[in-house]
Amino acid sequence: MVELFQVLGGIAGFGGVALGVLYLLYRDLVRDIIRRRMFRTLTSGQATALFGAVVVLAFAVAILGIFATLAESKSVRQFVVLVGMLLLFLLAVLLITVRTVTGQAARAKDGGRSPAERSLAAVRRHVEGGEPDQAERALDASRLARDSSVFWYWKARIALTRDNLDVASGYVEEALKLDGRDPYSIALKIELLLLANDPDRRDRAARLAEESTGLSGELDAWLRQLRAEGMFGGGVRTRTGLEARCPLPARTTEDVHAE
Repeated sequence: MVELFQVLGGIAGFGGVALGVLYLLYRDLVRDIIRRRMFRTLTSGQATALFGAVVVLAFAVAILGIFATLAESKSVRQFVVLVGMLLLFLLAVLLITVRTVTGQAARAKDGGRSPAERSLAAVRRHVEGGEPDQAERALDASRLARDSSVFWYWKARIALTRDNLDVASGYVEEALKLDGRDPYSIALKIELLLLANDPDRRDRAARLAEESTGLSGELDAWLRQLRAEGMFGGGVRTRTGLEARCPLPARTTEDVHAE
């Protein structure tokens, strides 16, 4: 590293040193961030702010290096070049500031939700409205990762909306393989077992309800309502009848993993 600065400094003075700093900035920061895909864990505002800081720092180092190199010269042309670089620097800062402010305003207007969260809200709305095809399209648009229990939960809900209990049961099992303590998936499995209208499955639903008590207050309240309505007893259960008397806990917060 020392040799790099010695060579660049010997060739181009302070301007060469500035160039070396920019090279190290890219090598040790930007490239490492891209390689590790850190942007997958950042919101759009955070990613913009990070790149904005990199750009501002890069321009600041470059301007200081150029100014130091040209300071000894009284050439008008070199002075114009310096002013031009300063104007470009100020323009870049202005654009980044505007982008950050407008992005924050847009997120605040939409309640701070990401595109994936908005898509999942649409999935929930279509499922509750009995529109499985629209819900399927919204789930695809969410780009939710296939290794997320939330993805398989909504796949199961969509299949249930189509009254395909076997497919829905398979999907909810996938969700529980990924997160066996997810109260929403557990509630959905209990409902599917009850809708099978089979004594053995009804007993399994009752046992699962007992085992799952205490996982969350919302799940506990739903289980109490099932018991109060006699849903674990005999009799035929239909989806519309069960959900009218004991609606599934509403999934209002999502653990989103975009692809």
